Amino acid sequence: MVFRRWIVCGGGLECTPDHVAPVPNSKAHSGGVRAKIKRRLNGGAQKKQLSQTGRSGSRESLSIPVSIAESLDLSADRTTVIRPVHSSILGEKYCFEVINSENNHCFGCSSAAERDRWIENLRRTAQPNKDNCERTENSLSLWVYEAKDIPPKRRYYCEIHLDGTLFARTSSRAVGKSSQASDGTTSGGAGGSGNQGGCQLFWGELFELDNLPPVSQVTLHLFRDDDPKKKRHSKDDSVMHPLGSVALSLSEIKGRAFQEKWYPLVPYKPSGTGGVKDQLGSQASLRVKARFQNLLVLPIEKYKEFAEYVTVGYVGMCSSLEPLLNVKDKEELAGALVHVLQSIGKAKEFLIHLGSAEVQRLGENEALIFRENTLATKAIDEYMKLVGQKYLIDTLGDIIAQLYASSESCEVDPQKCSSSDLPVNQQHLKKTCSEVVQKITEMHRSFPVELNEIFSSWVSDCEELRREEIGHRLITASLFLRFLCPAVLSPSLFGLTQPYPEPNTLRTLTLTAKVVQNLANFTPFGEKEEYMFFMNDFLEQHWELMRGFLKRVSNPDSELDMARFDGYVDLPLRLAVLHGLLVDIISPMEQDTIDSLQPLPSILNQITDHLGPDAPRITCSSFSPGQPKPTYVPPRDLAKYSPLNKSLQHLPTDSKPSHSRDRQRKQVTRTQSVPTRKHFQPLKRQTSSEQLQKNKPESEEDAGPPMDISLPDNARVKGPPAPVPWVIEPHQTKTEQEEMSLLDRHVQELSELRQGVEQVAERELELAKRLEDFISQSHDQNTQLQAEVQELRNLLAMREEQLASATFRLGVIEEEREEDERKLSIALAAAERMNVLEEQFAGLLNDMQKLNVAHNDGLRASYITT
Repeated sequence: MVFRRWIVCGGGLECTPDHVAPVPNSKAHSGGVRAKIKRRLNGGAQKKQLSQTGRSGSRESLSIPVSIAESLDLSADRTTVIRPVHSSILGEKYCFEVINSENNHCFGCSSAAERDRWIENLRRTAQPNKDNCERTENSLSLWVYEAKDIPPKRRYYCEIHLDGTLFARTSSRAVGKSSQASDGTTSGGAGGSGNQGGCQLFWGELFELDNLPPVSQVTLHLFRDDDPKKKRHSKDDSVMHPLGSVALSLSEIKGRAFQEKWYPLVPYKPSGTGGVKDQLGSQASLRVKARFQNLLVLPIEKYKEFAEYVTVGYVGMCSSLEPLLNVKDKEELAGALVHVLQSIGKAKEFLIHLGSAEVQRLGENEALIFRENTLATKAIDEYMKLVGQKYLIDTLGDIIAQLYASSESCEVDPQKCSSSDLPVNQQHLKKTCSEVVQKITEMHRSFPVELNEIFSSWVSDCEELRREEIGHRLITASLFLRFLCPAVLSPSLFGLTQPYPEPNTLRTLTLTAKVVQNLANFTPFGEKEEYMFFMNDFLEQHWELMRGFLKRVSNPDSELDMARFDGYVDLPLRLAVLHGLLVDIISPMEQDTIDSLQPLPSILNQITDHLGPDAPRITCSSFSPGQPKPTYVPPRDLAKYSPLNKSLQHLPTDSKPSHSRDRQRKQVTRTQSVPTRKHFQPLKRQTSSEQLQKNKPESEEDAGPPMDISLPDNARVKGPPAPVPWVIEPHQTKTEQEEMSLLDRHVQELSELRQGVEQVAERELELAKRLEDFISQSHDQNTQLQAEVQELRNLLAMREEQLASATFRLGVIEEEREEDERKLSIALAAAERMNVLEEQFAGLLNDMQKLNVAHNDGLRASYITT
């Protein structure tokens, strides 16, 4: 494992580099941290002394074995921060730093996967119970597009600061058509100051900053890139200060959507000086698109049900959601889902299923495979970026760096180049394409095993359908159309380089990507691009080589030594991202649509309950369509409750025979509404709640007075006869009447209570129905308003893009106008000079004529004289 380490003690690592632009070529960079590293490595005899001085506050750097990282004591300091370092800070990719209260340690790895794995291992060392703790993840996505109305004939770069700490910087770019991206040198000598000819400068660079500390403001500083030697020896302190700054409030850019606008540059003005205000134009500004996300990640146990649902039902979830999503939501959902499924080991099955479904969906329209904005297309894009990053760098990294450094032109369109340069440019393009194709077809060592397994499954499925050619179409459409060729065309978006290519380099990359894509499609160039006809011979010569490559990468029994993805995916974080994304997508939908997605909305709401009252929720119906409405279910042990209890849940649901009521009544405890009648024995069985004898058979409980008339005569057990049967005592008749009257009153009260319960239930149902109607109307109105707002936002974004495009074109036209005015002034001066010369020539002609006349007169006079 290739592992490098730099250590910086006694201060923040981000602030240690000098304010100079990042340089891809280390030879061109003579100042800052990297030069210090190089000087220290050359001075091997001083390493020991340097290590000792480093602990006392030195900011020098040195190389230390990897065992030092393993021996770091991270558990002692709870404030330890472990995060990636952007490549623009040290000029090295795949670095990360360990920050604690005493010092900072910076390490460099050989790949992004190795860096992520080290970061995760060190974080778990510092916090072993990391997945079971609640945490907050901050991330910033920032596009730095361009600047306008800045002084010409200079090179500029931007630094990105979070709460005053440097986190990244753009490449150094020169104003004007002759700018060369990130060559690290100044373009020309000292230019004029003031607002002379304010110009436009384009960067077009994306910065993805994750694992950020809590921040409140993002600041962009615009610096003029001077020669580092001149900067260090200059007596003018203004060269160390930014020309101007832009402050972004996180409240404006917080959320899932990007916010793009022109921000005015505020000139830097040191105290006691006149400042540098005169160096910036009055309209100096930066065009920035940014998004800041603050995500609360719950303990992983809170996502258990959600993870199980995604693991089992991801196919049904995607099929249900895809018709309801726009292109941007499909892209974000596919990315989040791929990371979750990769962590739980289901990503390959997911991609295999999507590829097969794509073939069945398109049928005979095989040319559209992975060309439409579908979840399958977006998912394969994200998955190849995830598992194929190292393969991409090993395959195209060196050749892209060569093309960026080269000044050779590959322009082969006769309308864009001279006829004398055309043959040379054609040879350059053939050479470039040959090198790229050779790199692609011969690079097997780092080809992802996961892609080989997916491709082989696609080919096998298509062979079962007797459509073998579609299997290779799937491979070329995914590997080349969605991965390799876009990486050649836009290397800065795939992590191959940071700067946006210059126009000459961009044209070379565009033509190279066209040739490689046609080669993968086995399609020659047609009449639409006649200027590329000369490359058809090149295509035919490499078709067999391409067929062999496609067979090797899709062969399940391939003997090639391939690489397996060894990076780390933070499952709780990715589940939190997927949860927030699904809530944002489903919340604005209509209620019927939300109900059709059950149980997903309910599962998402269960997680939302742990995020606090302000977290957005999905509105779910109280019951789903097609299911019976909820009905009252009595308690299991209803008989032990008194019928006169005021709680509605204790009431019986239907009437029962009198003998059943008598049986149940004997099992309940006595209430205060029925007095005890211990002195009256004949009615004891009906009214008393005293405990019966335990040895009494259960059948004897049915024996009672004549009130139990439902039993047949032969089954009735009569009580003991009265001493005088034909004589009825007055107090006995009165007591029986009182008991019967009391029982009738109880029955009447019970009936009234039942009727009251039914009325309350009907009233509740009516109120629930009204509430549902109100919620539905409110939801429809809210949805309509949100749709109108989104439409207005889209229209505003489109107008801003049109305005930005028109502004850029206007700047180009203005430059051409100035150039034309300069040429016109030269032409006018030449015309004036011509007029003067013509006047002088006319005077000479007159003089000559006069001389000829005088000469002729003299000759005639001499002739006459003779």
